[in-house]
Amino acid sequence: MKSYTDLEQSKKLAEFLPLESADMRYGYIAPYEFSDRMYDGGYDDVPYPKDFLKKNPNFSEDEYDDSLPCWSLAALLGLIPDKISIHNESYYLSFTKTSVEFRGPITWDGQKAKSFKMDNILDAAFEMVCWLKKNNKL
Repeated sequence: MKSYTDLEQSKKLAEFLPLESADMRYGYIAPYEFSDRMYDGGYDDVPYPKDFLKKNPNFSEDEYDDSLPCWSLAALLGLIPDKISIHNESYYLSFTKTSVEFRGPITWDGQKAKSFKMDNILDAAFEMVCWLKKNNKL
């Protein structure tokens, strides 16, 4: 199961979200003795927790400040409000393993303000955060 934003998603979110809202980073980290000869100037494929360097003092911080923010599923869901209002109607956050949506209080008729169903919940949450920002709901 996908548990953090990929490079493209992270780059897009970094354009409009506060960077402090990210709980992970893409970047290069290596033990001090290897950092000078192994670094190729790119991002690692796997992000690391934002507090990794505080917990692991044997690693170099050289690239940390310029690293690309990355958001976990928990961080994305934390950005989404519990309720939004559209035309004086309230819609409430709901999600499943593959979707994130805002539904009205009466749901038997399928009343939805917005819904994203993807292969996994992280991609659906990413799309919802982008939609919320675009529609001034974030």
